[in-house]
Amino acid sequence: MIRLILTVALCVVTAILAVWLTLNPGTASFEFLGWQAETSFALFMGVLILAAFLLTVLWWLIAKMWGAPDAWRKLRQRRRREQGVDALERALIAAAAGEGELAVRQAARADALLERPALSRLLAARAAEAAGNLLAARGHYEALLEDPKTRLVAHRGLSVLAETQGETGNVITHAGKAFAEARTARWAFDSLFNAQIAAARWDDALETLSEGEKRRHIAPDSAARRRAVILTVKARQTRQSDAEKAAELAEKAASASPGFAPAAVLAGDLLPARRRHRKAADILETAWRLRPHPAIARAYGELRKSDTAAKKAARLRTLAGFNPDNRESRLLLTGIALQQRNIEAARSAITPLLAETPLSARVCTLAARLTRLEGDEDAAQRYLARAAHAPGEPDWSDIDGDGEAFNFAESDWQRLVYAWGDEERLIHPRHERFEMIAEAIPDRVLLEAPKPAAKEPPATDTAPVIIAPAPLPDRETRQREETPAAGPRFAPDDPGVDEDDKG
Repeated sequence: MIRLILTVALCVVTAILAVWLTLNPGTASFEFLGWQAETSFALFMGVLILAAFLLTVLWWLIAKMWGAPDAWRKLRQRRRREQGVDALERALIAAAAGEGELAVRQAARADALLERPALSRLLAARAAEAAGNLLAARGHYEALLEDPKTRLVAHRGLSVLAETQGETGNVITHAGKAFAEARTARWAFDSLFNAQIAAARWDDALETLSEGEKRRHIAPDSAARRRAVILTVKARQTRQSDAEKAAELAEKAASASPGFAPAAVLAGDLLPARRRHRKAADILETAWRLRPHPAIARAYGELRKSDTAAKKAARLRTLAGFNPDNRESRLLLTGIALQQRNIEAARSAITPLLAETPLSARVCTLAARLTRLEGDEDAAQRYLARAAHAPGEPDWSDIDGDGEAFNFAESDWQRLVYAWGDEERLIHPRHERFEMIAEAIPDRVLLEAPKPAAKEPPATDTAPVIIAPAPLPDRETRQREETPAAGPRFAPDDPGVDEDDKG
């Protein structure tokens, strides 16, 4: 629209000028080298404008001819650049699509056409990775280490290659250098921390975790839970050589994540030896409030082994009262009531658990003990039959046959760093690997073999044959009356208050 207005305005101005010249013709004369000429002013202006135009065209042609070599060279460079960009585009697309050979060819072509060695080397490294030529990719990445602009991406590439090939040491080397150079590189923190955990370098992982938390590469709550797992592992490793340090580490782990049962149980085991029974009790009580676990009840019961059975039961009932509606609290109360032969209390505690579907082996065993205590032997046998086939409970499987809780392998602790740290989920490796042995699940009374029925004379009519279920194999030597409860073994639990704890 603006161009149209300008064009119309120019035409109007030209028409006005033409009319004015017509009304005022005038004359123009000039003399050059003895040659004289005289004409109208309008014709003179027309000739002058035409001469100026021709002179401008001539000058343009001369300028073009003068700059033709440079223009040709720039044209060729522009065409090479366009071809190089096209090759770069094809190489990136081929690498993303997994066409390794095509990506390598196009990367070589882009390298030949473009004068960008850093970009070309990076593309060649990615293309070699897509083609599965990790050796060539490593060579390209190592060449990129020489340029400060590409050093970070080279470290990342080499770290990824090392991780692919299972070279944990190289991952730590390259990710560590990148983590030290670039404060904003989140990938460097993740790669370095994961490699340190995989190599069981717990001290280095703690330092990396603290620095990553300062740089906000990880959420504070996740960092605290990861730290709790690592501190627990370190405490378990040093408990034999340096019990004082182990107790300190366990206390720090429990403080970092109060609901982490392995840390609380370990603190409850180590702190009493330092005459810090009250602190151990506080840690276990806090853990029970947040996430009850049978190992916590066992540790709470073993804080003081000199207490009477009645006092132990009272203390465990107090522990259950910190989280009364929780399933573990009801199981704990049921076990205490059965030990004290308190039928009403046991029935009150176990009734909500009997509504579960399906019933677990622990609940079935407790129900069998209760019904036997009530004098209903048939119901007890039915519950025991169900217990033989009922699913076990992962929480209970954490207590191994020797009575030690969370006796995990190193690989299990490495997995727990992420399961608890990122998901707040407690894994159960023994349950997952079906390593539950007789002492790791509740003891239960086995079925008695049915007595043979008296022989009767054969009937004239053929009757169907009913095969009774085979009895369980006899794996226990203890009497039924001595069968322990289906819950934590109620060892002394009252933490009490030492003279050193007063004040």
